[in-house]
Amino acid sequence: MKTNGEQKAGLSQNRHLESWLYPVNVALAKVIPLSLAYYISLPIADLFYWLWASKRQGALRNYARMLGCSTDDEKVQRLARNSFRNFGKYVVELLHVQGWSTGQFQRVTIQGDEHFDEALRHGKGVIFTSAHMGSIEVGSALVLLRGFHITSVMEQLRPKVMMDWIVTCRAKMGVSLLPTAGTGRQLLRALRRGEMVALIVDVGYKDNGGVPVTFLGHHTYFPAGPARLARISGAPIVFGVAVRQPGNRFIAYGSPPIFSDRTKDAEQDIRDVTQEMVNIFESFVRRYPDQWYVFRDMWPEEE
Repeated sequence: MKTNGEQKAGLSQNRHLESWLYPVNVALAKVIPLSLAYYISLPIADLFYWLWASKRQGALRNYARMLGCSTDDEKVQRLARNSFRNFGKYVVELLHVQGWSTGQFQRVTIQGDEHFDEALRHGKGVIFTSAHMGSIEVGSALVLLRGFHITSVMEQLRPKVMMDWIVTCRAKMGVSLLPTAGTGRQLLRALRRGEMVALIVDVGYKDNGGVPVTFLGHHTYFPAGPARLARISGAPIVFGVAVRQPGNRFIAYGSPPIFSDRTKDAEQDIRDVTQEMVNIFESFVRRYPDQWYVFRDMWPEEE
């Protein structure tokens, strides 16, 4: 438990971070081309690939399971290395999108925008689910441009300065970040106000609190939170990602809404909704495997 002095010090640090670093970031993003920032990120991402052994091994194990081969396979090694490189590009986008004007989003092609309109017509708010994939920042910005206020949850990151930085960037974009635990009522209230709740679904397998699903042909567990929230609130789920294309362009996808069926047994309904969401996510992983930031184990060791 933090003391009042520690909490005040943390708030002071956040304000200090905002006072000079954020404006500098925005100014640099306006003058540094995205292509140059990507170029600079590549050797840094390669360095992290070799130095961050635990994350590298996690990526190798996941891609090996996905492809049905050894972690020493050349295809697995290439996918893992490219995943780190694409994650480096995501970090660039976290910084660069802060300086984008509305006109710069013309580089983004949207497919499935009508599905958000369909979800909104139900008047229950929208549960937007996504994954550690592609450009989370571009996808979030597009949703915010539609006028949504987003409430989301996020695990604590280390070092703390990184967490503070992401919280600052999200707040400037209009995203409220909550802790991962004990925030269910706040999420429900946001939906009842007709707002959007955004949740990440590929947080690594955990049978504690997760539901069994089949993902890329293998048994694992995915979080039950989005499906439970949909059943309680009546809000539809829309799964979406934004992925990179050549020429510093992006495609943003939105899925048809997924609805809870309250005529079913509750646990069966939650499993079915989660599996439907996983099936959509899987289709993007198969199309863009190296844009999936798969640094923690996604499957149990024994099946």
